[in-house]
Amino acid sequence: MLLKSNTKYFAESPKNISPVSEIEIQASQIIERLEGAVEKAVEAVSALEIGNEKDPNFKESDLGLKGSSWGVDQGYLQAKSKEVPQILNLLEDLLIFENDELDENDAPTVASLAPLSNVGKFTFIIQSVAYFANTLGRSHVNKLNYKIHNETTKWLTNLFRINDSQAFYHDEPLEGLVRLTRMLLHYKYPKFLELGFESLCSTPPVIYSTLSSFGLVQYICRQLGLPLSCVRSLTSSNNIEPLQKLDLNYVQKIINDDKNSNKVILLLFADAGTPITGHMDDLFSLQELCQKEDIWLHVKGHNLAALTLMNALKIGDSLTLALGAWLGIPGLPTVTFYRQIRAKERKSGEATWEGALPRIAGLVPDQLQKCLVALPVWFALQALGRDEIKLRIKESFIACEILWEKLIKYPCLRLLSQKPGGNLIASHFEDTNKSDFIPVTIFEVIASTVVFQFVPPNQDSDYCKTSVVSQYCNKLNSWLGQILQRDVPQINVEICELENAGLVLRICPLEAIIPICGNDIEIFISSLEQHLDILSATVRLKPIFLKCVENNPSLQLVEMDGWAGLGGVRYVPENINDADSDQSKQDLNKLNIEIVNKLRATDAAFSIGEGNNGLVCVRFGMVTADTDVEELLSLVTSIGKNVEESSKYLEKMVEIVKKGIETATVDLRKENEERLWQDGILRQVPVFGSIVNWWSPKAKESGIKGRSLNLQAGVVESTENIYRYHMQLEQGASSPPGTKSPPQPIVQTPIVTDSSSLHSRSSSHSSQLSQKSTENKNTLSNINNQTSKN
Repeated sequence: MLLKSNTKYFAESPKNISPVSEIEIQASQIIERLEGAVEKAVEAVSALEIGNEKDPNFKESDLGLKGSSWGVDQGYLQAKSKEVPQILNLLEDLLIFENDELDENDAPTVASLAPLSNVGKFTFIIQSVAYFANTLGRSHVNKLNYKIHNETTKWLTNLFRINDSQAFYHDEPLEGLVRLTRMLLHYKYPKFLELGFESLCSTPPVIYSTLSSFGLVQYICRQLGLPLSCVRSLTSSNNIEPLQKLDLNYVQKIINDDKNSNKVILLLFADAGTPITGHMDDLFSLQELCQKEDIWLHVKGHNLAALTLMNALKIGDSLTLALGAWLGIPGLPTVTFYRQIRAKERKSGEATWEGALPRIAGLVPDQLQKCLVALPVWFALQALGRDEIKLRIKESFIACEILWEKLIKYPCLRLLSQKPGGNLIASHFEDTNKSDFIPVTIFEVIASTVVFQFVPPNQDSDYCKTSVVSQYCNKLNSWLGQILQRDVPQINVEICELENAGLVLRICPLEAIIPICGNDIEIFISSLEQHLDILSATVRLKPIFLKCVENNPSLQLVEMDGWAGLGGVRYVPENINDADSDQSKQDLNKLNIEIVNKLRATDAAFSIGEGNNGLVCVRFGMVTADTDVEELLSLVTSIGKNVEESSKYLEKMVEIVKKGIETATVDLRKENEERLWQDGILRQVPVFGSIVNWWSPKAKESGIKGRSLNLQAGVVESTENIYRYHMQLEQGASSPPGTKSPPQPIVQTPIVTDSSSLHSRSSSHSSQLSQKSTENKNTLSNINNQTSKN
């Protein structure tokens, strides 16, 4: 065994178990371990966030969270081997947590691993078995691969009603199209195998593409070494809605022009549901046109899943089936079906080579390629069964139709996807079961995706149908999409961007890993309706918000990119000097941060924002219809004034304390100099000074007295009374009856500041204190002189 039996991660397998079963058990344990680790990580992150709210010193390590492997450089490969559990721990850490640069106390971001059904889990396990099977003998592997491939292809052709076609299974989604195009190159240019690209010079190839397939065709050209000039767009510049059906007259004109230019048309890409909006091309009309012009037609899109629900329909020459998305099994190989190219009429005895084209192009696996690619599909089809596959696809189309019918009722929503039913009388999916239903109209009845966009109610209706919305609307739709993703995780809402519309929200039930049920739709609609009311109220109140800010001289409007709320304001004091200086900007940031902290104590909807100039502001989020914008702004103004006044008072107090310290330092230095002068020089001489002090001791109170700051009077006072009475006496305070008032401090030095208005004293009082201080100093000098004489 690779994994040791004494580890806590894997249980010992029975001795008589087969190697395949052993791989299945261990792979299953790893998947279960990852799922359990994700659940623990989510709970731990939630606990971390709660801990941060309660205790700012709460650290990630307190919960045993990891996520640190991203920042660890392992360097060169170590000399000795690592234990398998240690390697799995490292892999688990990298899979579960995203690579975010966070502070120490911030919660890490847990990666959103897709939930798996039981069939999906076993499909992943089967992929491990497929790699193990490649270690068998070559003859055994080839026979096994042949059986698996043929059985899977037979089941799929029967399930999707595809006749006279071969299948190619590939892990890379576009690999099938690359090899299919290579096959058509060999077919259209018989000497391509011998001459290479020299055979293309006189008659260059052309690939027709719709707007949604343009990037795909460019990828094919890069893989095959073809110039990008081979790509030809079929989208007419006169088409108002380019993501919808192709203009067949325009396509016919392009075909005639290319043939007259001696170009060879390889293939044409058509959409059975565009990737985002799900619009359908007129497949059957395109098919007739391609058959007449001898052009290979390739069809792709989610609506091809409807082939499982109808009788046999001949559509295109090749198809791409995204089975993994339709069956809810991530990682399932993609299948490309292609018809057999019929041999052309040749002279008797001349060999035909058309049958070898798929092998030349790599569409038929050879012994050097990876085998058993179809094994996961083979397993999934059997595990689900035909009835369950059909039911899942049918319920997805019905869920899409229900969503459309509910969303169309909201006038503030603009729907951009294909309407279920189209212009047909049979506008419901259930009508496809009727006996008089025409099978060829199935693609006009169904819809695979629902794409919608919030548009403010006051927008013009014609404008909303064809034009790109404003950047502010994009912000609103981004906010709505993020809120729905958070509140209704059971329905996958994607935020996409369309060139002709802006940001849109997309729901595709076919791509859901867990099928969408009716209860999920009701929860989604309830949440959507609640947040649509918030969006409408925010849009309606925003002009009032802007007007109120404009009329308030203390508030400044702040432009914030990407913010969907009401906006941001910055409180600016009226008497600010030189607002562009660094010190002023720093003061403004401190002031507005303090305002936000005060506001968040009353309402958590306020937050700290930052404008394009880097200055802090008060950020207003989404609001409800009953919000009083004027009251909110007045609250900001009143709190701003209070914070401003508190800041001014603190600044003045800081200035007083600073000046008081300077004054006390000067007083103490002068007093020390006077003490040295009064004591005489002889007392400072070593040894001899001790004799002088013994002969003529110093007075008991001749030492330097400390200083205290009287903030109310703005005076630095000596501290003899504090030590004498063991308490600080307030100047001017009345003494109790029958008691003697304490004497005034010997030293009282007024503080001279620019903010003298703070103190309740006058200039005459300061001069009196100064005069008293001088008299006290002279008296003290006389006393010391008399003592020296004695």
